[in-house]
Amino acid sequence: MTTKFKLSLFKFLPLFLAVFFISKSVFAYPGGITGRTHKTSTSGCSCHAMNTAITGQFSGPTTVVTGQTYNFTLTITMASGSGYEGTDIAVKNGTLAVGSSGLQLLNGELTHSSPGLTYSNPKVLTFSYTAPSTPGTDTLYANAVRGYSGAWNWMPNYGFTVTSATGIGNNSTPVSFGLEQNFPNPFNPTTQIIYNIDQRGPVTLKIYDILGQEVSTLVNDNNEPGSYVAVFNGDNFSSGVYFYKLTSNGRVVTKQMLMIK
Repeated sequence: MTTKFKLSLFKFLPLFLAVFFISKSVFAYPGGITGRTHKTSTSGCSCHAMNTAITGQFSGPTTVVTGQTYNFTLTITMASGSGYEGTDIAVKNGTLAVGSSGLQLLNGELTHSSPGLTYSNPKVLTFSYTAPSTPGTDTLYANAVRGYSGAWNWMPNYGFTVTSATGIGNNSTPVSFGLEQNFPNPFNPTTQIIYNIDQRGPVTLKIYDILGQEVSTLVNDNNEPGSYVAVFNGDNFSSGVYFYKLTSNGRVVTKQMLMIK
C-alpha cells in the first residue's frame, strides 16, 4: 500500500467513524428489541426519549375462543419526522406470529427486523394471535419508536376475553337481545359470531348460503340470559356471501358475512 493511499484512508477515517456512530445513535436497535413493553418493563425504550405525540391503537376481536387463531392490527401514528420505525409487541398468555413484512418473531414477541420498518404515517401492522388453551382474559402490549429522531412511546394495552373451546360460552348478562357482526369479516376459513340472549329459552343460530339454503347449525339449545360466542368453520364451503340467523323466543335477527379463500 503506497504512502499516498494510506494518507487518503486516514483522511476519510473520521468521516467513516462519524457515519457509523451517527447510524448507531439514530436507531440503537436496527435489528429489533424485545422486553420493552408494559408486559415486562416500566422503562420502555430507554435508549430514546419519550414522545407522547407518538400514538397507537390495537384493533381486533374483543372475544376469542381457546386454541383459535385471529388477526389483529396495530396502527401507529408518528409525530412529524423521518427515518426507520420500530416496535415491540407482546402478549400476556397467547402466542404471536408474523403478519406484516418488516416484522420478526424474537423471544416470543414481535419486533422490527433490520434495518427497521419503512417509514409511513400512519403505520399499519398486522399480525396473528393464537389464544391459549385455558379460558380467561388476555392482553396485548406494545411500544413504538421513530428512529432518526430517537423518540418512542407506549401504546395502549388491549384486553379481551378468552372463552371455552366448545365454541359456546356465557360470559356476561347483556342489556338486550342481539346479534353482533362476525369477526373477522371477510374470513378464511373460521370466524366468530357473538350473540346476546336476554330471556331463557330455545336458541338456534344457523348459517345460510346466498340461495337461502341452510348449510350449518351452530347452536340448537336452551340458553340462559348472557353473551355467547360461536365459531363457524367454512373449511368445507366455497368462497362467497353467507347469512347467519339467530332465533330465540319468537324473535329473529340476520346478518351477512363474506368468506374469501
